[in-house]
Order: sequence, then C-alpha cells, then structure tokens
Amino acid sequence: MFKSKTLWIRVFAISATAFILAGCNTVFTNYTPERIPQNPSGIYTFSFLANPPVRSAISGSETAQIVINGETHEMQQDPENSRLFTFDYRIPQGITEVRYYYILHFDHSNNGQTRRTTRYSTHEEGKVFQGRLINRYPIQLVNERGPVGASIALVGSGFSSQDVVMVGGREATTTVHSGNSIEFTIPGVSAGRSHEVVLRSGDGDIPVGSLRVDSAQMRVQPSRLTIDSGSADLLIVQVENPAPRGGYYVDIRTDIPDSVIMPEVTIPEGARSVNVRVEGGEPARGVLSVRISGFNTIEVPIEVR
Repeated sequence: MFKSKTLWIRVFAISATAFILAGCNTVFTNYTPERIPQNPSGIYTFSFLANPPVRSAISGSETAQIVINGETHEMQQDPENSRLFTFDYRIPQGITEVRYYYILHFDHSNNGQTRRTTRYSTHEEGKVFQGRLINRYPIQLVNERGPVGASIALVGSGFSSQDVVMVGGREATTTVHSGNSIEFTIPGVSAGRSHEVVLRSGDGDIPVGSLRVDSAQMRVQPSRLTIDSGSADLLIVQVENPAPRGGYYVDIRTDIPDSVIMPEVTIPEGARSVNVRVEGGEPARGVLSVRISGFNTIEVPIEVR
C-alpha cells in the first residue's frame, strides 16, 4: 500500500511538471527578416534569441537546431550569450524562398533532478517561418530633405517600372530611370516635419528612410483684389514645380463668405498655376486665405464694393 501511494505521488509530480511546461510558451525571437537581400556569396545568416519558458532552466545548457526546407542543421551558440543562436546557410542557386523553423533544447532542474526539454518555434508561431530572397532594395536617398514638389533621387538595386515611392503614406510621382536609379516628386504632405519613405514593389513595402519636408513657396497675384458687387476678377495661384499626380488642391477661405463667390480650385497635374474666378457678392472688406498642403500660406486683402 505504501509503495503504491509513493508511485502515485511520483506519477502525479511528473504529470504536473509536464502540464506546467506545456502551458508555457518558449519565446523564439526571430532575427531573420522575411525579405532577405541577396548577396554575391549566396550565404545567409539565420538567427534567433531563446527565452526558455521555466525559471528553473539551467543557463548554458541550451542547444538549438534549424530545419530549412526539410533539412536539419545544428546552430552555433554565441560565446557571449548562451541563448543567441546562428546558422550560416548557403541557399542553392535557383531557390528564392525557404521555409524553416527552430528547435530549442535545454536542461531544467526539477526537485533536484535535471531534465532535458525540447521546444519548437512552430508551437509558438503556429506555422513555419518564411524567407524570400530579394534582388531589389533601396540603398539611400540622395537628398534627405526638400520642399513639396521637389524631385528626389533614390539609388539602389534591381528597380523595375512597377516600383512606386510612398512619402508619408501618399503616393509620389515616380520615374524609374534604370535598375539602380529612381526619381520621385515630393507629394503635398505637411511641411516642417519628417515623413517615412517607402518603396512599394511587387515584393511588398520596403522602408527607405525618412525625408524632411520643408515648406514650398507659392505666389498669388494680384496681392490685393477690389471687385464690384456682381462683377468678377481673376486670382492667379502659382507654384515653382509642376503639380504631381492628382494635382494640388488649393484651399481658399475668407472671413466674408457672403461677399465672395468662388469654385473649388485645383492646380492640375503637370501644371504650375491655375486661374481662379472670384465673383463679388455683398459689399464688404475682408481677406482671402490661400493654402496648399506643404506650402506657405498667403493672405490677400479683398474689397467688394
């Protein structure tokens, strides 16, 4: 009777330990990007940082393997960090995509006994990792700041005619000159701050860097308007560079709305100016405030007689 009870206690203890370990997820911090820039040697480093799921894990006991496209390889342990593992893999010629996962082995102490445990990254992720070789990726912006409407060059590798540059989430007019050179026009984003630049390609969005957008200069003629009630005059809005795809929306507001009649205004794509017909309503004096996103604001005094 005493032996049966002891055996039951041991079985319960082992089952409880297994339950605790099963309920904890090993943290696999994968340092390998999904899009891997190609290199001439064809050798690529796969790495991850392991965080064993139990406090009783014995530091330094960790070993790891990587399974790439069905082949298992031993990973190297970093000499300064026993939980950092790497493996240099030569991807066969003609292969552009790999599927892989990590296996972690470690010892832990349990009631004075040392036990070996194995964990798989697929248990944590619910799937295998994927890596895709890309032969086109941006290297740098030739200029890191400029005003709205300015042209900025981007140099890199393997650009195609389908590539588009995004600035601050807005599509920029993009010209691909060659596989190594792209030029884009800064769209009408807000000035006085930095915006993220992204290359949008068939392989997905590739971060390029940040671009400081300065305020662009706009001119308005004439500098003052005097209109008779029921008559009209022209206001000319000009910018230095051709308007990008979609044009520039010109936001014109006034503090005497009953005295000024105007249509909605846009500088068309490719144009540098637009003529605005301003019609007089009720007699009054006020101001026209002319705004384009990313440009200086201009106020034009107006009198309707």
